[in-house]
Amino acid sequence: MSTVLRLARLAAVAGCSFALGYGLCLQRNNPAREVAARVNGEEIPALELRAELLKRFGPDVLRDLVHQRLILQEARKRGVQVDAAGVEKRLQAMKSQPEVQAMLKSGQVDESDLRRNLTTVGPLDALVKSGLTVEEENAFYKQHRAELESLKVQQILLLDKAEAARVQAEASKPGADFSALAKKYSLDSRSKAQGGLLGEVHRGELEPELAEALFALQPGQVSQPVESADGIHIFRVVSSKTGLDELRPQIEERLIAARRGDFVEDLRAGAKIETVAPYRLPASISVSEPGQDEH
Repeated sequence: MSTVLRLARLAAVAGCSFALGYGLCLQRNNPAREVAARVNGEEIPALELRAELLKRFGPDVLRDLVHQRLILQEARKRGVQVDAAGVEKRLQAMKSQPEVQAMLKSGQVDESDLRRNLTTVGPLDALVKSGLTVEEENAFYKQHRAELESLKVQQILLLDKAEAARVQAEASKPGADFSALAKKYSLDSRSKAQGGLLGEVHRGELEPELAEALFALQPGQVSQPVESADGIHIFRVVSSKTGLDELRPQIEERLIAARRGDFVEDLRAGAKIETVAPYRLPASISVSEPGQDEH
């Protein structure tokens, strides 16, 4: 699960702070007499609800709040500022996720909760990124090149070799409209209506002979006819992401995602963390999701 989605769940569970007792939603003169619900006239006291929420969610929510404090403390120490524009960008990305949309619609969480919790993610990523080295990024690229390198591709699929040669020659002419030719000639019903557009393909997803033919092309170039089990393909590369420098942002994003947990664990190991009864932390306060094995 992504860090931002976890923060959404944290906001949903702790938005009213029942579980940990911080700023209770039930602000009354005598909370001992507050009622959460009535069942056939029988009252369920609000304190009973609070105790049950504390038992079920308290340790995990407290763990996440501890991690938030550790991250923001370290960010202040190193002079890392919260990027307001970055927070808004992440917020919009979160709001496009069905699970988050459901929480917003149900009222479990609102945008202000999400925005507040997302102020932790930017500094965390900046802190982790500061520890990355060029050597690590280069090694990651070499190891994962097949899954990182990608092309945006159009194709015309044919069955007859003579026709394929003729269409390829036409598609290779200066100013040729490959999309129009795909709509006219291609036998691939899935991509024909979109001008032969296949979308983004990664090197590792392709058969070796197709990968060799495609990744040898520059954007705008048209391939020679390439035979496969499906027929004879004529490809055109629309755009490419193949160079290390071009892929570096994606490499950094993946390295950061893989190291967030270790970074927070290192902060925790060097911190003094005390809890006050009846609040408690899980036996292990790693950043794994509740319900997962914690190492």
